[in-house]
Amino acid sequence: MKALIISDNHGDQQILEQVTQHWQGQVDLMIHCGDSEMEPTLPVMQRFDVAVQGNNDWGLDYPLEQTVVKNDRRVYATHGHRYQVNSTLTPLMLKGQEQQAAMVCYGHTHQLAVTVENGMLMINPGSISLPRGQYARLGGTYAVVGIDDGHFVVDYYNRDNQPVADLHFVFNR
Repeated sequence: MKALIISDNHGDQQILEQVTQHWQGQVDLMIHCGDSEMEPTLPVMQRFDVAVQGNNDWGLDYPLEQTVVKNDRRVYATHGHRYQVNSTLTPLMLKGQEQQAAMVCYGHTHQLAVTVENGMLMINPGSISLPRGQYARLGGTYAVVGIDDGHFVVDYYNRDNQPVADLHFVFNR
């Protein structure tokens, strides 16, 4: 299974158009981790198999969290603001375990992050439009994750759909 994960575009529709058009037909799942600040009825938002509500998505009809199964892999997505992701991943990890997720996707911090906890991939794609932290200089990032029986393969991309060489990771499951 291959999934595109993006978050925190904060109304930047053009970048979502560019990224989703580039990856359409190349991934099995497209996930938006919230703070799109865009109506779920917009055609670009309809391309996402999963889209959740962020803390800036006031009045928009997105679920707070979603669990989906694709190619026998359970994926849990939330924005993260209700799980204290600015200071700890423990509540989110416990929620992922409760959902029996192979992968937990979240946003909110605007900083990319990836780790494996108890065989579960925990991934933040960073903000595509308003990045913070060590990789803010890239101007925005998103992630593409491949999952097979033995590995998670994670690649981060910049706004030009180019892979970031030092942000390629392979984790054992």
